[in-house]
Amino acid sequence: MDYREIWKSVKQRERFETCWTLPKNIGTGSFWKIELRPGFDLYIADYELQEHIVTNVDCCQPAFGFGFLVSGEVKGRIRNVKDEISTVSGQSQLSYFPDYSGSVEDAKNRRRLGVSLAIETHLFYALLEGEFDRMPADFRSIADGTEEKNYYRTSTITPAMQAALHQILNCPYHGLTRRLYLESKALELIAHKLEQLMSAESEVNREFPLRPDDIERIHYAREVISRDLENPPTLFELAGLVGITHTKLNRGFREVYGATVFGYLRQIRLERAKSLLEENSMNVTEVALSVGYNSLSSFIHAFSDHFGIKPSLCIKYTL
Repeated sequence: MDYREIWKSVKQRERFETCWTLPKNIGTGSFWKIELRPGFDLYIADYELQEHIVTNVDCCQPAFGFGFLVSGEVKGRIRNVKDEISTVSGQSQLSYFPDYSGSVEDAKNRRRLGVSLAIETHLFYALLEGEFDRMPADFRSIADGTEEKNYYRTSTITPAMQAALHQILNCPYHGLTRRLYLESKALELIAHKLEQLMSAESEVNREFPLRPDDIERIHYAREVISRDLENPPTLFELAGLVGITHTKLNRGFREVYGATVFGYLRQIRLERAKSLLEENSMNVTEVALSVGYNSLSSFIHAFSDHFGIKPSLCIKYTL
């Protein structure tokens, strides 16, 4: 069933808010969408269905998703993803899918209460500016825009998250102040979720000091990733190639070169891209692909953030 057939009753409360109310023959409750700012949306689901329903969703816009399920259970499938996606009461999730189209399954006679956030890639990159190196290896290449692949991780809702969720669900404000308040709490939830994600990475800093042979391996790793900017090895592949653990390799890179492996890779990619643009032999798209960026918008954002100008301004046009 298409979601538009279920959520037929639409009520516009405020300029930036829309509320869909369930028809009585299907269930009770509502679903809210609040535009915190362009490209950053908050969703609040609070409803209960009288029958088991699977709804189809069509959403081709890539975005980072943060979900927090207070009660109920949600199952779903994403286009081009083999396994079923599932979240139960008390769980939070962080996701990224280039295409969010698929289906959502709701159980009969079970209240669903949850808060979700969807933030477009350019805004997420801006939030994490200068902090990509702190992200876990399996998420870093997605977070900094160098790779587009499916990502989905669930974990428990922490007490700090619970407090922010309670404040969102019981917001006492209206109009402009309501929107500002909800945005601040949405950012707080993102902060809590990212801190939870990064907590395991902090253990890296507690390892033993680097030995001279470790430093030699780190220098070799630098040579390896500099050879092929378009298709560099993964962190685990690189660690295996030079004979060092991936955690020690990442920490060692930070100590020796002032950045993690992929922070350093990002830097030399952008430096190489600038040189290619100034040579005037390729256009912006060709340069982006040649240094390993599959997403043109991600490349433009990363380049502009690093150099303070758009890549197109580096091309020397001739008449």
